[in-house]
Amino acid sequence: MIARLLAVALAIAAPAAATPAPSPQRQVRAADPISVSIDSSKRSVMLWHAGALACAGAPSLSSEGLIAPTPLPIGAAQFTPPFAGVTVTFDIDAEGRPFSITGTVEPRARFYAQDIMPALRASRFAGSGPRTGCTLTYTPEILGTADAPLEVLAHYGVAQRARLERQLWERFAGGDCHSEQRLAPLQIAYPDWRKIERRAGDPKWTYVRYDVDASGVPVNLATVLSSGDPALDADARRAAAESRYAGGPRTGCVRLWWQGPETVPVALPDSPVGNPACEIDDKWDRAPRLTYPRPYQSRAIEGWAVLRFDVAPWGEIGAIEVVDAQPSSEFGDAAIAVLRAAKFKPLDTGLKGCIDRVIFQIRKDGDEGAVGEPLPPSD
Repeated sequence: MIARLLAVALAIAAPAAATPAPSPQRQVRAADPISVSIDSSKRSVMLWHAGALACAGAPSLSSEGLIAPTPLPIGAAQFTPPFAGVTVTFDIDAEGRPFSITGTVEPRARFYAQDIMPALRASRFAGSGPRTGCTLTYTPEILGTADAPLEVLAHYGVAQRARLERQLWERFAGGDCHSEQRLAPLQIAYPDWRKIERRAGDPKWTYVRYDVDASGVPVNLATVLSSGDPALDADARRAAAESRYAGGPRTGCVRLWWQGPETVPVALPDSPVGNPACEIDDKWDRAPRLTYPRPYQSRAIEGWAVLRFDVAPWGEIGAIEVVDAQPSSEFGDAAIAVLRAAKFKPLDTGLKGCIDRVIFQIRKDGDEGAVGEPLPPSD
């Protein structure tokens, strides 16, 4: 009946009505991001710190391989009262990857907690073996960007696609590169992304610091901070060294390179069996349209949900419930939203006990990586 819903097409809709979801890896462009004109002392970031990992029969396990949620910005005008931590429960498969992830997040914390479950799914606890009944509690922390550790700012800069205030760029390198007239790029070189192996569910990134001499040649190159891939670090330094500029000399220039993550696949469920009467050709008055959960899309994490629902004689879909969802319950929430917005054509009688699956898959489009650096203000 509904069969499946993909990130590239909706099988529960007519193919012509499908809305492709953009790939999280569409990042190939050498676009210089804007240096936002905001006092960095009035901005903060929200961090989440994970507690001890415990599973059934193993009260204490190593959390090596755990990926931290992405830091998110808090504007000066936002009042964020303290809220409780977030506890998630999950199992771990034979490859060390968490699945069956669930958790309860209070409404005012949902925006800030949006990457907790995706980051957990992207994690891999190597050597832990299959585990069940695991729990982790995440505790929030708010830091001002003017005082946050550089490692936090580095992750934050990647999440913001290098859109940082000038004062924050100066914390990485100092110098006059971000306070003088912008250098004119004459030649921009790139890392050879074909040689850089992607990391499943987590982007790779590197910040390269350099000066530019009077002839426009980058000198004194160094890796400031990175996600830890020596091959990317070295090739990014090479790319920065081969670039050329006009308008120098300058000191303390910084360029950020990042590469989108490799897809984290999920084993698909068997085709569900529901009410045969729900198998109707040409049934849609308003076809479903996919909305891929953005935090999972950003990490290239695939998922699915099996839904049970009823259909009223006038075509409205109701009584939607999640039979199962993987790798997290949030795919069930996303699938409900997709189905709730759809509508059947009017029927002679209503339908009960319809069951089908919604599948979220990442489109592969061959994109590789991206680069960003700040734009110093123009005089």
